[in-house]
Amino acid sequence: MRTADEMAGMQNTQLIYVAGNPDNYPLEYYDPQTQSYQGVIPALLQQFAQERGYTVAYYQPGREDSREALAQSRQVDLISSCSADEQFSNTQGEPLVLFQTQAEGNNTTCQIFFTDIAPASLRTDLQAYAAGYTQADWTEMLLEASVQGREEASPVLPAMAGAGVALCLLAALFALLWRRSCRRLKRMEIARLIDPDAGLQNENGMKETIARRINRQNRVLYYLVYYHFELGHLERLSGQEKIREFQCRAAEILRRCAGVSDVLARTTGGDLMVLRQAENLAGVRGWTETALQQMRDFLRTGGDLRSSDAAAGIYPLGEDSHDPGAAIFHARQCAFAARRDRIACKVCGGEQCRVCQEERQLLADFDRGLEREEFQLCFQFFVDANTYTIVGGEALSRWNHPRKGLLHPGRFVPLLEQEDRISRLDFYNLKKSCAFLEHLAQKQVQDFFISCNFSRKTFAGRQFVETFRNVLEQYHFVRKLLILEITESEQICAEEEMQMLRNIVEIRALGVRIMFDDFGMGFSSFHDLQEYPMDGLKLDKCLVDNMGTDRGRIILTGLVRTGHEMGMTVLAEGVENDQQVKALQQLHCDVLQGFRFSVPLPADEAEHKILERVQLA
Repeated sequence: MRTADEMAGMQNTQLIYVAGNPDNYPLEYYDPQTQSYQGVIPALLQQFAQERGYTVAYYQPGREDSREALAQSRQVDLISSCSADEQFSNTQGEPLVLFQTQAEGNNTTCQIFFTDIAPASLRTDLQAYAAGYTQADWTEMLLEASVQGREEASPVLPAMAGAGVALCLLAALFALLWRRSCRRLKRMEIARLIDPDAGLQNENGMKETIARRINRQNRVLYYLVYYHFELGHLERLSGQEKIREFQCRAAEILRRCAGVSDVLARTTGGDLMVLRQAENLAGVRGWTETALQQMRDFLRTGGDLRSSDAAAGIYPLGEDSHDPGAAIFHARQCAFAARRDRIACKVCGGEQCRVCQEERQLLADFDRGLEREEFQLCFQFFVDANTYTIVGGEALSRWNHPRKGLLHPGRFVPLLEQEDRISRLDFYNLKKSCAFLEHLAQKQVQDFFISCNFSRKTFAGRQFVETFRNVLEQYHFVRKLLILEITESEQICAEEEMQMLRNIVEIRALGVRIMFDDFGMGFSSFHDLQEYPMDGLKLDKCLVDNMGTDRGRIILTGLVRTGHEMGMTVLAEGVENDQQVKALQQLHCDVLQGFRFSVPLPADEAEHKILERVQLA
């Protein structure tokens, strides 16, 4: 067994011990001159260690094959250079197959085993790294290692070998460097298509696989399965660690269920895809629902997952689709539809396929709509809770589509969020809102604020502050009159949370205020209250709707008191009747919004109302 010091060192520095094969030239062999392991695999492991933050060391290098003894004593993390028929003690999971070859009718496999003391992240990291090497890469590396081995064992060439030999050696050196450069570029290109966390392809990788593998003759045999997970409920109950655990488990389930010809991929949002070959749709649907049920069962055992939080969509590639992006879009939209309808799985075809086509066309029209300013800004007023005086307004989008007419946000905002396009609309609305505030300032209106919505994903972007500042500098108005509402609609990872905190601090330093939308109902509301500095809370409409119950009133009372004690303005949305107004006044809510006071008005009508208020004052 390892000593305590070695275990502590490994934990702090990610030290990985390897049991090597001393006699598998040129893959891996013991070199008595250097008293170390040499060959293709040691070189690969060292390169992997440098790029992924590990330290790799061969344990007790020598002429004897000690791999089984080291595995039994749990002294190593990896057992290297193993053939297909070798087995070792205390290993976990399937071995990582590096490459396979066939010679004279015999199959040769080279693989690495992971022991049961290996760090949990090692398998994922090494698998993702090895995925960047093709069969051709391995062949070239083996030939290169063989040539180098023979050169090192040969006498030094006499000095009088002549210029011809020197030129040949120089040419060979340039050829070798060229091959290495090409191989490095190829690995970088392949890495671009791999999700580093799961070791699976990413969405770009899946697109390239579909384009490469599917043709007119075989497309009827292929189906794209998309698994969508809505994990906000899970995060609210158990936190980000439980989400990561589930995502790893879901990927493991698919790996175990997948066939040899299946291709797996993971999206940036954590959803999973499988390109599956099957004889008929019924077989694919049964396979899809079986894997989905295992994913649901994993979390349901802890009472964490609602059955509707995981769903799947199936897109048959025989549906005359030649665009990989379209195939992924259709499968994803079917998964979203399945979740909305609270069913396990939905197949794209017939009426559902028509809906997907409409959504895709709407997405295709989006950029043109922004360029032609088809998106119009409306404002729904905020009023002082005691005087009913108009004090501000929330900027809302309406899409005046040339064919579909006036579209409300519910028709296009969820689609833009799902397809990671919402950022463009967010900044479009920001520019319109800033222009409106500047126009009011020119009319001597200095006490009307605008709240402008930003998706959580947009706000957590690395370039958010720079882009925001560039917009802000184009307009002149009192900065505190602009409030950014951060919506609850999207999950973000821990790294994005840190970035969002930095962004909030910098935005507030510019004099702009921050408020979280739909507070009190979303999965991250109270986490936000602890982690992020805010200027205001906008209470969710559901809290207002439920304030007639004893529990609802107690919750709302606590939230208003908490907001005030933290020095924040408390706004309530969704106010529709006088009974709600009276109750909110008794709770000392500061600002109210809802149909009781105003419907969303086009910008010109809103301006007229604002100026009318100024004149009456």
